[in-house]
Amino acid sequence: MKVCISVDMDDYQDYQRLVDPGGAPAGHSFYDDAVPRFLELFERWNIRATFFMIGRDAARASNRIRVREIIASGHEVANHSHSHPYNFRSLSRASKVAEIEQADAAISDVTGVRPVGFRTPSMEVDAETVSILADHGYLYDSSIFPGPFMWLFMLYGKVFVRHAEYSLGSFWAPTASSTPYVPDETRLHRRADPGARGAASVLEIPVSLVPGTGVPFYGTLMRMLGPGLFDLGVRMSRRRPVLHYLLHLFDLAEFAGSSLDAGLQKSPGVGLSFERRSAFTAHAMETLAQKGEAVPMREVASTIRAQYGMA
Repeated sequence: MKVCISVDMDDYQDYQRLVDPGGAPAGHSFYDDAVPRFLELFERWNIRATFFMIGRDAARASNRIRVREIIASGHEVANHSHSHPYNFRSLSRASKVAEIEQADAAISDVTGVRPVGFRTPSMEVDAETVSILADHGYLYDSSIFPGPFMWLFMLYGKVFVRHAEYSLGSFWAPTASSTPYVPDETRLHRRADPGARGAASVLEIPVSLVPGTGVPFYGTLMRMLGPGLFDLGVRMSRRRPVLHYLLHLFDLAEFAGSSLDAGLQKSPGVGLSFERRSAFTAHAMETLAQKGEAVPMREVASTIRAQYGMA
């Protein structure tokens, strides 16, 4: 089994915009503490992962150092937009192009490697975005979050998130496949035959689901369910060719006592201590590394595209 571990590099400010928009700005970045912790954990278990970077964060010199450490350690850095707008689907085509191109340029400048993968903020993907990615030569998108839990997350966002533009993608996205597929170019939740008329030229790598349950391999939810259920889910997935597990820098970041910490304490399921978050993440990495080969998403995308005869 190939294991894809992806880490969204949403920073302190991105969470603060959601739960505490009037709070004091951070004096540090999640890059400072979370990136070294992820790199140490990945090295320990021989994991090669994919980090989805927000382009604007390349403006900070210390962030650039951390991103170069990511590349030097054999990981992939993919595109997570330039400014992380929570209403990505609502942007004009020109604004979507600008978000993708500016982040592409910033990441390429830091890493020396053009990104080939993209993830929208909050899984806010649409057919127009995939069309833009195809025009720019991207190999894959990873913005589909399938399974019924996504509808619960959508409801959670309406109740607990304090941001008028916050959204979590199309209502139909949760009905999509949980294994990598070629989407229909107009209905991304539908699988299309590779090369057929109406098939997109960008591969979709969605978040995986525990077989037969609809439970996503998503860090926050898996922490809530506990290590026993996580281990069971991995064992149930052992016959699948690809397992994709989604994490965030938040999972290994320390922000106790900050205004962000106070805001998160009011949000059920996410206001957990650093000790609990880091302990579960370490357990998950050990389990995944023992059950499969953890590789960057670009490698999985290239292999599947070759099997499908996609250029």
